[in-house]
Amino acid sequence: MKKTIRVVGCVMQHEDKILLLLRSAKETDPSLWGIPAGKVEAGETDVETVIREVFEETGIKLEETSLDNIGHLPIEYDTYIVDFPMFHVVFEEQPEVKLTPREHIDLQWISPKDALELPNLMKDVDVIINKFCIEKLDIK
Repeated sequence: MKKTIRVVGCVMQHEDKILLLLRSAKETDPSLWGIPAGKVEAGETDVETVIREVFEETGIKLEETSLDNIGHLPIEYDTYIVDFPMFHVVFEEQPEVKLTPREHIDLQWISPKDALELPNLMKDVDVIINKFCIEKLDIK
């Protein structure tokens, strides 16, 4: 039986664009685009994790009341499964993003359609974009 790891992700939206982060060459899944996400630590709730991870990865402080739980996506790898609850937040004004260089080296606010054209998306980010951004949230 494969080990299961719980990772929480956040679709961050401003107007008709979502935030993607380019992972550092030193990180797991190096040089790939993904949404802000991270592992749930012992004793943390999913909401606490997404607030912590978004702050660590972007410098943006989220309020629990601004988050919507939009679903769940299991992602299967060769030796483990990622249990991946998804959250969504909408910004009226585009927030300033402060990257942590050891984790991410670039960012872009991009339409889901254009994001699907990127050649270097993390595993199943295309599924996240299609299932959550385009189908569920109707971000075109």
